[in-house]
Amino acid sequence: MFEKFRAFADIGRAQGITVTGSVAICGALTSTANVYWYHIVYFTIISCFLHTVLNTYIALGDLYLDAHTYTPERNPVVAGVLTKKEAMNFVYTGTFAGFVFIIPFFFTPGYSAEMIFLTLGCAFLSFLWLIWYGSKGKKMVFSYDFSFSFSYALWVLCGVFAVGGMPTVYTLFFILVTVTATTCFAQWENGLKDVDADRAAGVKSFAVVSKVKSGKKLGFHPYLIYGTGLKICFLASCFLAYLTCKNIYYLIFILLYGVPSQAFILWRFAVKKKPVEHRRTILFDVTLSGILVYSVIFGKTGIISVVLLIAYLIFGYLIGSAVQSRCEFKFGRFSSKA
Repeated sequence: MFEKFRAFADIGRAQGITVTGSVAICGALTSTANVYWYHIVYFTIISCFLHTVLNTYIALGDLYLDAHTYTPERNPVVAGVLTKKEAMNFVYTGTFAGFVFIIPFFFTPGYSAEMIFLTLGCAFLSFLWLIWYGSKGKKMVFSYDFSFSFSYALWVLCGVFAVGGMPTVYTLFFILVTVTATTCFAQWENGLKDVDADRAAGVKSFAVVSKVKSGKKLGFHPYLIYGTGLKICFLASCFLAYLTCKNIYYLIFILLYGVPSQAFILWRFAVKKKPVEHRRTILFDVTLSGILVYSVIFGKTGIISVVLLIAYLIFGYLIGSAVQSRCEFKFGRFSSKA
């Protein structure tokens, strides 16, 4: 039984539950409403279901692709630990549970009935974008690289409306960093890491279309130029947040931490060759860029909320990966190879 549970955690990529949860929570914190502890609990429970359901559905469409990556065992169906029927049953039940747990928001203090349509509409459209991605979206140019961006932008807005608030200028800043850092660049780096498997499976990622070759340094390939552009847009979003809050300490933070950390990530992707090395760089990026992502709400919430969000992300990531048995993104995995 426990082996099955860990297999569902593997296929659902449980290590990323708090990443998904934090996106909605940050959306809520940028809104005009107050955010309370029970909102965070609700967002986390919903993310436990919808995050793992969507990753399970995507993994079921990636059986051929995952079988040709450097870690085929990351997909429990490929490894024979789960059956397709078991995984699909989880998709059905988990989807139902995830949307049911949105309902408690409607009965929280200060929530008005007019927000129900906005909350459910954003949640449903966010969910639908990734169902599209998992079914046909990967096989279309642009869709592979931008489906997550549309989905997560809507998930930010779902967080805003779920607590009964309306968007603010900080909501816009957070959507910008979410799109450029959390989604577009995440697809950029995964496209680089899995380019051979993607090419074999007919995936139309920018890495495949631009003819990136695995096992070679990326160097000054156009794909690196595109990735650099994404990172520049990410940092520009942070500067926009500074121009609004005009806090000199935040500007120093961007210049002394933000710019060097993003340059370091790009340097590693430019010079490292192997998928396992790219996997380590992705872990660096999750940690280093995650701090910057949350920082854009500093002018709205102050430093304590930013620190708590970073802790929420890191502890959730560690707990989620510990529950998994074959997680590709455990911090200590492959440490002797990368």
